[in-house]
Amino acid sequence: MNNRNSMRTFSALVLSAFTFAAYTQSISTTGSFTFNPSLLTVQAGTPISLSIGGAHTMTEVSESTWNMNGTTSNGGFNYDGGNHILTLDIPGTYYYVCVPHAGMGMKGRIIVESSTGVEETNDNGDIMIFPNPANDGMTISMPGSNGMRLRLIDMQGREVHQQLLTGNDRVATGQLAKGHYTVVIQDADGSQVARRPLTITR
Repeated sequence: MNNRNSMRTFSALVLSAFTFAAYTQSISTTGSFTFNPSLLTVQAGTPISLSIGGAHTMTEVSESTWNMNGTTSNGGFNYDGGNHILTLDIPGTYYYVCVPHAGMGMKGRIIVESSTGVEETNDNGDIMIFPNPANDGMTISMPGSNGMRLRLIDMQGREVHQQLLTGNDRVATGQLAKGHYTVVIQDADGSQVARRPLTITR
């Protein structure tokens, strides 16, 4: 009986390890000052195994900073040398650089796709966004949101705007193209608190 239970436990551990390995993606640094791969596409919630050389970092930046090989963090993930696990739950494109070597073009992107194909709904009923559709701006009201972060994601999964919230905030949208966007609210730890669709018209 004990042998049978031991075999079941062993089988469960093997299956768990196989399942984790099957769904885990990885990014590593190379000796030629690149990330391998430099473009990774995963589904939301997929663990990403990071292996970063001691002289490098993996620092999330905005798209504009990434395009300029800049190094200013956007407040997202930031890893020094070592082995880490990164899990991204919000669909979109994440841009990152190696701070010491960004000027040499050491950077990469992670595209996170929805794991269900169905737009997630807001889980906080107190959030108010108006007007929606918006034109040159909108107001977002959400009790307890002081210190949280708003991110605007376009239909291609790109972050087009972000700002810290104070509880009753005006968000300028006049510089954005008309179309459909997603408003994502994150707490100080980066966890999603709310998610709402937004339409911009002209």
